[in-house]
Amino acid sequence: MKNFIKSFFILLLAFVGSMNVLHAQSKVSVKDSLLKIEKTSDKSAKAKIYISLAVNLVQSKLDSAVIFLKKAEIEAKEVNSTELLEQINLLFANAENIYSGNYTSALYHAFDALKYRKINLDKGYKTALTEKSAFYFSNPYNDINYQIAYIYAHLGNKDKCLEYLNKIDQDLLSLNSVKNSELTNTTRQRVIHLVDIYLLINEFDKAQKFLIIGQKINNKYPYLEQWGYPYILEGNINIQLGNFEKAIKAYHKAIPIQLYTSRLKGALESYYGMSEAYYKLNMPDSSLKYGNLFNELSKKYSYTLGALNNYKLLSKVYRSLGQDSQAFLYLKKANDLRDSLYSEKQVNQAQNYALVEQDKNDALDEQKEKTKLLIGGICVLFVLAIFVLLMVQSSAQKRKFAKIEETRKTKELEAAQKMQIGFLPKILPKSNDIEIATFIRSSTEVGGDYYDFIVQPDNTILSICGDATGHGVASGMMVSVTKASLISITETKINLILKKLNQVIRKIDLGTLRMSLNIIEIKDDKIRMTSAAMPPIFLYKAATKNVEEILQTNLPLGGLGNEDFDLIERDFEPGDVVIQLSDGLPEAPNLAGEMYDYDRVKCHLEAIGSKSADEIKNSFILEADKWLEGLHNPDDITFVIIKKNK
Repeated sequence: MKNFIKSFFILLLAFVGSMNVLHAQSKVSVKDSLLKIEKTSDKSAKAKIYISLAVNLVQSKLDSAVIFLKKAEIEAKEVNSTELLEQINLLFANAENIYSGNYTSALYHAFDALKYRKINLDKGYKTALTEKSAFYFSNPYNDINYQIAYIYAHLGNKDKCLEYLNKIDQDLLSLNSVKNSELTNTTRQRVIHLVDIYLLINEFDKAQKFLIIGQKINNKYPYLEQWGYPYILEGNINIQLGNFEKAIKAYHKAIPIQLYTSRLKGALESYYGMSEAYYKLNMPDSSLKYGNLFNELSKKYSYTLGALNNYKLLSKVYRSLGQDSQAFLYLKKANDLRDSLYSEKQVNQAQNYALVEQDKNDALDEQKEKTKLLIGGICVLFVLAIFVLLMVQSSAQKRKFAKIEETRKTKELEAAQKMQIGFLPKILPKSNDIEIATFIRSSTEVGGDYYDFIVQPDNTILSICGDATGHGVASGMMVSVTKASLISITETKINLILKKLNQVIRKIDLGTLRMSLNIIEIKDDKIRMTSAAMPPIFLYKAATKNVEEILQTNLPLGGLGNEDFDLIERDFEPGDVVIQLSDGLPEAPNLAGEMYDYDRVKCHLEAIGSKSADEIKNSFILEADKWLEGLHNPDDITFVIIKKNK
């Protein structure tokens, strides 16, 4: 009877919770807010309304919240409001870290928030970190350092997580501090977040001790005013420790609260946690029940990473039950969903594996019925035949799983390749006295070479050519960091742009990845050059028909934090040509293993320097193909050709 009453109470709360979802979504009227936006021309006011909408929708309609944050960012940039941009980037980082699981993007936004916080403090503005903030204390960067530490914890980088935790006022992190003995809502918020961080980096002892503080505060409140997340974290800790029955009890407490308060992501986490715990207890039916509850609730709230894990778990459960067709179906769903993390266009293929597997099972059942009519000798032969059939089916199933994995990797590479191509400029700068021609040929699906142009308000052109360490998805990530950072750097001198870019890449810390890069500034009849570990720049002088090889020696970006970069100036007169290139062409080998080398680049430019930029480009392409003699280029080949018209 007691269990029945308890179950009825939970179901009642779940029903009230579902009603509360609708109530929560109506608290902030999107329609009214959008009408306010239409009625005002004040871009700051528009941005603030969009921010308010995002804050209120992030826990119930994540996709909508992200859209409104993007709109707020556009308005804030229009008026160059660093205060609003700081707030928007913090909200982006929190939404991507806590709710969507897009940790790489969250890291970029967190560092942008840090940049704007410094700008705002220098201007004398009040920081967003107020007394109501969980990490308010003497250090004005506590909340952002916490956010960065949290993101690194999700990324599995324990060292970087601890590095940024150590930048926070230690009174906020100490179990014995006065701040953490205050049984306030602010303390509850702080210690619960720390529980999650320490759990993610496998510091179970600290996680449990901070959880005790959080639960002590949580239990001060009436049940429906409590937070469900402390119970979720209690369940997560018990999952890690193998206490699956305790985990289930904790998740049971969390679910009604999460539904009642419209915190749908927490409810989804609880459903997944219970499904996992029941699976570990070898109770597949219960595991399936909560896995399916997750699927139902996820129709109201998009939690991509959670859905991915849930599909993988359901695949395991069905496989343990011998239901290979269902297992295969959920494995395919998991792989399709994983693909969507790499591309905005979800890949849908019309392969109905479930029906195929079901047909096989039906045929097998029919064959088993027929064996009952056969004599003993035939039965033995049939059993042997069944054994062989199962072996063949098992082998075929393994091949299908392997094919799915191979297809997934191919799609990831294709998505990364499209992303890299998207980084290149769609239209080259146009000028009456300048011709520009570019060429890039990757050695793998995703290359590490990169070129770009920035046209400044006074029509000065900055030509950028770069080469990330190696090639593949990792180098593609470095290219994306470089392009995103260049957009936000406000320095005017090109050697200072390199210095700032070096500091940004070093702060993000992509391990051993480095970026070689040079920049040419073209203004009037002068060019200025600066370089970080790139091959020499070649300058063809029309007056002498000679080529100067200009080499600047510096470390690649992401190396030393305080590296300075030289600035070289040359005349750029009518008929002159300047070429930036990666090391792909000079170091390309022929069939004999001989490199093309830089002298051949110089001599060939001297021979064709009087031609147009496009003709020079095409000549170098033919020269490369002729040299390679049909071989595939082992490294990316890139060059940017700029000619001064007469």
